[in-house]
Order: sequence, then C-alpha cells, then structure tokens
Amino acid sequence: MDNELIPIRLSHLLAHSGVGAVVRGVNGLVVVQDTRQWMDRQGLSAGKLIPYVERVRAALCIEEQLREPPVAKAMANGRLDGACLPAMRFPSWMRCPSCGSMYRWPWKKDQPDHAPHCNHQDCKLHPKLEQVTWVLAHPSGYLADVPWHFLLHKDAREPTQRNCKVKDQLRLIERGYEERILRCGACRAETRFRGSERVDFGQGPMQPWTKDDMVPPIEAGKEGEKDLAQVLVINDTRVYLPRAESVLVIPPESRVRKGTVVDRLYRNSGDRSRIDSARTPLARKGIMRMLATEYRCKPNDIETALADLARGYPLYGENLTPGQLRESEFKAFLEVLPDQREDEDLVTRNRSDEWRELGMAVDLSIDEQKIVHAVRHLVRVDRLKAVKVFKGFTRLGGEEIVPPDIVGESDWLPALELHGEGIFLALEENRLKEWEQTPAVVLRLNRLLPRFTQSGRDAPNPLTTRFMLLHTLSHLLMRQIESEGGYPAASLIERIYCANAPEPMAGILIHVAVPDIAGSLGGLAELSEPQRFLGILIRAIEHSRWCSLDPVCSEHEGQGPGLLNRAACHACTLVPEPACEYGNTLLDRGFVKGDAANGLPSFFGVT
Repeated sequence: MDNELIPIRLSHLLAHSGVGAVVRGVNGLVVVQDTRQWMDRQGLSAGKLIPYVERVRAALCIEEQLREPPVAKAMANGRLDGACLPAMRFPSWMRCPSCGSMYRWPWKKDQPDHAPHCNHQDCKLHPKLEQVTWVLAHPSGYLADVPWHFLLHKDAREPTQRNCKVKDQLRLIERGYEERILRCGACRAETRFRGSERVDFGQGPMQPWTKDDMVPPIEAGKEGEKDLAQVLVINDTRVYLPRAESVLVIPPESRVRKGTVVDRLYRNSGDRSRIDSARTPLARKGIMRMLATEYRCKPNDIETALADLARGYPLYGENLTPGQLRESEFKAFLEVLPDQREDEDLVTRNRSDEWRELGMAVDLSIDEQKIVHAVRHLVRVDRLKAVKVFKGFTRLGGEEIVPPDIVGESDWLPALELHGEGIFLALEENRLKEWEQTPAVVLRLNRLLPRFTQSGRDAPNPLTTRFMLLHTLSHLLMRQIESEGGYPAASLIERIYCANAPEPMAGILIHVAVPDIAGSLGGLAELSEPQRFLGILIRAIEHSRWCSLDPVCSEHEGQGPGLLNRAACHACTLVPEPACEYGNTLLDRGFVKGDAANGLPSFFGVT
C-alpha cells in the first residue's frame, strides 16, 4: 500500500480529490494530505510558481503565491520521476464481511501488497477484510475515524459494560439490507449502528494524517447540537466540499511576450537578485554580461528589461481593485485590440457588426429579427486562459474554510492554468431594462426570493430577473451546443456577467478549459460565427417553450435543491454539475419563453 501510485487528473486535485478528500485507490481508500507535505527530495515546495497572476490574486483578495501541484510519472524501470502528493490509508478500520470482526490498521501487521484476511477463531471463511466506509466529520472541517468503541459502550446498561476498556473485540454485524449491529465480544454490549450518529468530536488531531495540529481545547466538548460531529458514509457530499475559484487572465497580463528578456527576468527572481546584490557599477555590468550570454541577447537588452521592470511590468501601475472580478473581464471581451497576437492568453474577434448586419437580412422572419436585435455583442474567443485557485474545503456544511495547509500559515495556494476557447454574448441593455421592469416579470421573481433568502446563498447578490434570464439562457445554449456542436455538456463551463449598477452587465461566456496549452481544436469558437450562432440561439429559444414534462414543469412553483428552480428540470434545462456555476439552481424557462396567458413577456419578443 505504501508504494501504490494513484493516477489523479490535475483538475481533480483542485476539486473532489484535493487536500482532505477521501480518494479510492486500487487497494483501498486514502485521504490526501495537506500542502505542507507537497515537497521534493530537497524539502522545497515541489509546485511550479505561476507567473503573471497579480490581477488574479487581487480579484480573489489573496496574498499568497500560486503554484501548480507537482507531477510524478512512473518510469519504465518502476521508479518515479517527480514528486508525488502524499496520501495515507483511511479509514483505518477494516471488517470481515463474513463474521463482522473489526480490525484497526491490520495492514501494518500484514504484507503491504496483500489484503489482510480475517483471523478470528470463530470465522469459518476467513475472507479478505474490507475497509469500513464511514467517517466522523465536523462542521469546522475536522475528520477522524468513527469512534466505534465509544458509540458501542456510551449507552450500555451495565456499569461494567460502560467501563469496558477492550477495543480489539468489536464486531459490526449486518442484518438484512439496512440493519447493522455493533457488538463487543468482551463485555457483550450491543447497540444499533445507524450510520448517522452525532457525537462530540473530542480533542484529537484535526485530520487523520496530522499529529501536532490538534482540535483547540476551547472548542472541544462545548459544541451545541448544531456543531456536533456526525458519522457519514464517505460518498456523502457533506464529507468534503472543495472551495475553488477561477479568474480569466486578461490584458495587460494576457499580452505578455513569453520568452522575451523582460519575461525571463520577471520569472527569475534569482537573476534579479544577482544584479541587485552587485556592490559596484563594474560588478553590476559584469553580472549583466554573464546574463546576456545565458539569455543569448545583448547587455543593452538586459538594461531595457530592467527598466521595464522598474516601471511596473507587466501592469505598469494599473490599479487593481480587490474583488472586481467579473467587471474587468466583461470589459475585456468588449475591447477591440487591433494588434492582437495569436500567442496571447486572450484572443478575441468581435463579431458584433456582422451580427447586426445579419439582422437586416431580408430572408429573416420577424421573430428571427427580434432575436438578433436582442443581442448587442457577439464575440468569438479563439483563445483564453483561466487560473483556478484552490482555497480549501469545508465539511458538513460548515462556513469555516480549511486552508490547503490546514493551519493557514503557508505562503502559497495550489492553482492551475486552464486553456481553452469559447463564445461570448451580451444582451441589448435598453431592451433588458424595459423587460425587467415589467410587473409580471418582477412578480415571478418575487415568488422565488423568499426561498433564495432562506437558502443562505451569497451568490448571486442580489438575485434579479436579469440574472435568472441570463442563467437560464446559458443552460439552454449549452444544451443546444451539445446537440449541434458535438461538445458534451460536461466539458462546457458557463460564466455569467450580471449587474444592474454601477455599470450594467448582461453577458454570458460559454467556454472549455483544460490544463493543456493546446486547449481545444477551435470547434467551439467556430460556433460563434453569426449565421451559425443565430441558428443555435433560435433553436435554444424554441426548446425553452416546451418540455417533455409539461405542463407540470412549466407550472411548477418550485423544484430542485431548495426549490430554487421553477420551470426547469432535467428534461429541458439542467446540465451536468461541472458546467453550472450555481449547482443547477436559479433557473426558470418562463423568463426566456414568456407566458402570454399570464401577461409574462418573453425577453426576445417572440411568440
């Protein structure tokens, strides 16, 4: 088990297989250890530093550096090249599927490459042991083994049973499909195990792999009913919820020239330190000549690059407002840069003029012309880069985010550079303002607002009719792109740009993003050509009018998680979870298709 290599996608390390997650390996379950253990053989951080992310850090209000997770590969000789992310086997208990006998850390006594077998004298079959699939999780993010001995003896009738100290004679016996009985072979105590018990977490380690990071004494034993730890099965979504955010790289950071002298100096702080440490002008020139030889350039190029760095390359003094994430991205898509290079990290082609010309074509129907006029901007995104940052995780619905290093003292966070392409569109603002003030539109949203408030969601803030329209239209487009463009919906990602003030936004970005600089092959960007995209948009709006579960779906007052959807279900609007920013909630076809019988207008004005 100690030598088992579990292949994990890089993108999964910032999602369901990140720090603190329980992952299934070939020989059992393991838990991924924190970033303090992500070291190379020299004891240094094994992750590669990601440059040009000052705006990303400002937008996410973080001060830490961003580093990619280390990568290791299995060589032909069986050895590993690179640094592996450490994980330890967890849960530490195993049970016999035949007699129910329980063992803790049995693999330590057996050969690590062989599954331990039951050696209980009363067991007739002596089969291989199976790892238990329950853990103890706390709202503060702690995780531990289920306290089997405590659960069994805490409510025992006899004093001798409550004081039993024998911990190696436990049995978990299954009776039928649902009933499970915990039994002690020493004192004969017995209790039913439901798999959802709530108990005090205690003062043990915060996580299974930590020894020095203990639960603070002030918290131990003083929890209220809501703050008790709970026994959960490992595949329960409450055991682990990763917290990650992504930001698009936009100008000026997206426009840096990779491989230039100033780029190499910016990335190499060691070379800059060598120059700064020179005690005399002569020594400084000597170091610069040496660097010029290494960089294969002239000493004057080093001087020019240093001057660029002194002026603030790559931002050159641009003010970065913390938290302004979507606003600057929205503006970047609308900005036309005539001198774009194909190797930049954001390459766009504005098709808005061609789109508007399409609306004047004589062969379009009146409804089709209305649809064209409802969209103000159409942008083909040939190339984009997003930086996804892993901020930590939560357990059991707790609000406290556990940082990737558990203790919050690290100077870096795991992150990934994701490359791809996409389609961006923005709706006509004047028409949108008129539509969202219609009384029937406002009334439809007001029926949903109380449930949204009760859900405790902090995004979007506030929930508006504009957002409901954009989000539902985004889902309809993704489903149509999947049907016509050949892209599985699970590979698509939506990004909603919505605001009423101070500067109004009403945009949708649908893109793909993978941890490979090749991104994709251009097929998604091709769909943004005006004539082709018009057909996709028309058919998406047509599909909003009818669902195979109508009239039930259209007339629904609330469905889905928290009843936060109205006319939206798996048959018409929902998409795979990775594609949606908001967990497949806050959707309503009524805002797209309208409802003439109840005076609800369609935003696109079609009938």
